[in-house]
Amino acid sequence: MIRKLCRETGCDVWFPFYPLCMEHCITETYAMVYECYRKMITLYGGGNVSTCGFSSGGALALGIAAHNNAQPEPLPQPRHIVVVSPGEVPWNDAEKARMQALNERDVSIDYAFMVTVEKFMRHGCKNVPDYMLSGSRGDFTGVGDIHFFYSADEVLYGALPDFEEACKRATVPYTVSARPKMVHCYCMLPIFKEAKEDFAKIVDILKK
Repeated sequence: MIRKLCRETGCDVWFPFYPLCMEHCITETYAMVYECYRKMITLYGGGNVSTCGFSSGGALALGIAAHNNAQPEPLPQPRHIVVVSPGEVPWNDAEKARMQALNERDVSIDYAFMVTVEKFMRHGCKNVPDYMLSGSRGDFTGVGDIHFFYSADEVLYGALPDFEEACKRATVPYTVSARPKMVHCYCMLPIFKEAKEDFAKIVDILKK
């Protein structure tokens, strides 16, 4: 998939092998990916870097913008952020209810996992910023635009209204594509009609 993105976007694609929360706190993951982002900005310049991610990678692709705004001297924000089914620990009653309502239709991820995953993400750390656990609590001010892709039948689709509110708070333009009867991160498998179509949309966004 990464090679396909390289070929079809004409862009350099950086794929950070970030520290996993099975062995590290999420703060270490953010530190590594943010340093990667810093090097990209240094090399390509502000306005020439976008972030794209799937599932947990989608959470990071969004989270880097929030993390950047939390710094004393922020870097230029991503030109585009493209996320497919970004991970999110549910943090309010409405979001929890929406995720639970979708649980029976999701064949990939159980709602209970999205609640218990916080323990793994913290990995014993107490002082973890809210936006690292629940990206919709972050500040996306300054991002060029954000594009969300979901299956309309997955648990994580229940987080979309909170991400939309975050975009509105930051006055960031955003788009949403939600396909019924798809599986979590279906765009990663561009071998069937719906996935091919939406992977092509991702390519078009990143080519701009």
